[in-house]
Amino acid sequence: MKLIGLNDDNGLVFFNRKLSKVSKTVEVTGLKGENLLGIDFRPADGLLYGVTDKNGIYTIDTTTGAATLVSNLSAPFSGGVTSGFDFNPVPDRLRLVGSNDQNLRINVDSGAVITDGTLAYAAGDPNFGTNPNITAAAYTNSFAGTTTTALYGIDFALDTLVQQNPPNAGILNTIGSLGVDFGETGGFDIVTTKKGGSIVNNAFAASGSNIYSINLTTGAATTLGTFNGGGNIVGLAATSVPEPGTVGSLLGFGALALLSRSRRRVKSAN
Repeated sequence: MKLIGLNDDNGLVFFNRKLSKVSKTVEVTGLKGENLLGIDFRPADGLLYGVTDKNGIYTIDTTTGAATLVSNLSAPFSGGVTSGFDFNPVPDRLRLVGSNDQNLRINVDSGAVITDGTLAYAAGDPNFGTNPNITAAAYTNSFAGTTTTALYGIDFALDTLVQQNPPNAGILNTIGSLGVDFGETGGFDIVTTKKGGSIVNNAFAASGSNIYSINLTTGAATTLGTFNGGGNIVGLAATSVPEPGTVGSLLGFGALALLSRSRRRVKSAN
């Protein structure tokens, strides 16, 4: 599994297999004065994409750090680095949400933006009426050709895991407490593994100098490693197809899985 962080200095941060230290950093070049807000691997082509504070969508070479402009957003995003950035694998659309409650659906090839419902907690939710502060987001079943997925996020002010369902409406449902103090900026992604007839989703997050696994059923965070260097992490991206044995070794460190038959699975084109 390749786990890559994004720091607030336009750097890609690579972690070792045990997630205990930074193995290397690579400067992202070619942004022309822009700052990256988030990164994610796109299931449709396997490339790493990023969005900038000037509304540019780029692909990023993970070896050289070279960024190539793909498109520009047709409507601006103003959520800054306190935002979530992840590809919905069903319709191949990018979801971009912010602590300012923006909720955008994006065709990265053209830059076309659909502005969806403002983020808000569902009626009846324990946090109904509380203003959301979403700093990270990720979809399950992150592989090309899937027909089902679910969108999760992290509220840094409440230190909770949430599910955004339905995503286009922006409705948030509290899953549970992380049990840790998650910073205003950080990263979150979900790694999908196919095992026989089952699909397993392992969630990871980074905040401060810690990397966590996140239980998608309870919201609980488990520390996998503490690292030095790499700068302030504002985004996280992981490949969906791990190297042999990698997920198994991480499970030994406490990563928790969500099977495809989970009651929270949804069919989504959002």
